[in-house]
Amino acid sequence: MKKVKADAYGYLKDMFSQHNMVKRTVLSFLSIIVMGFGISLFSVSGFGVDPFTSMNMNVASTIGLGFGTYQLIVNTAILLYVIIVAHRGLVGVGTVFNMVGCGYTCEFFESIFKPMVQGNYTLAVRVPLLLLGIIILCFACSLFFTANVGVGPYDALGFMLSRGIKLEHKWVRVITDVTVVLIGLVVSGGLNAVFKGEFDQVRNIGIGTIITAFCMGPLINWFNKHVSAKIFNVDYEKISKDVAFFMIKGAMVKNLKPAFVKSKSIDINASPYRFMK
Repeated sequence: MKKVKADAYGYLKDMFSQHNMVKRTVLSFLSIIVMGFGISLFSVSGFGVDPFTSMNMNVASTIGLGFGTYQLIVNTAILLYVIIVAHRGLVGVGTVFNMVGCGYTCEFFESIFKPMVQGNYTLAVRVPLLLLGIIILCFACSLFFTANVGVGPYDALGFMLSRGIKLEHKWVRVITDVTVVLIGLVVSGGLNAVFKGEFDQVRNIGIGTIITAFCMGPLINWFNKHVSAKIFNVDYEKISKDVAFFMIKGAMVKNLKPAFVKSKSIDINASPYRFMK
């Protein structure tokens, strides 16, 4: 129990050692609301949603559970794995915001927009919804990641698996995205519909799913460099591709060093756990 308390204290100290923590926390929270708004536009457009959301929407509708509630359950299970089994450096207040708020926010906005487009569900309406959803979602993701107060449970899982199986994160992400899409298809009966050629029976998967899985990276990076970095007043060029490791790693190294180690002798790129040996 003492070790658990010490770990918890050390973790909180690490997290709150980041500069502008209040600003980062507030903007992280707001980014989740914007993210849910963007995902709801994807969903209402009828062109599909991102892979993880598609699985959760399909499973939730199949078992008769609300999307927000089901996503919270899945995220909680993933988060427990990350905290107990893997490295906790990716977990922060932003993780909690993402875990709890994203699904319910999407559900809320979707309940507003669906009645508005009923009876006028043409391509002239659906395509703008898709494009607007892409832009809004990419901006929200950029703001959330650059805030750097924790990543979403699903994103954290990808980082952990990548480190565990020694495979590049981009390939692990492709594998996990394909896996969750297949799970959603199987549970909802969509895979059987595909084999029968009844593609109109496939739910929450479409061109939007492909776009989010493969094409959002460049747009998110553009927002990182030209918008989010300026909002948070950080040097974009010094932020690693795995932005969630950036400030947290430095804070962990600093707070875990013993008293006899001088700050200037610390290599921020070294494993923060080497001082615990």
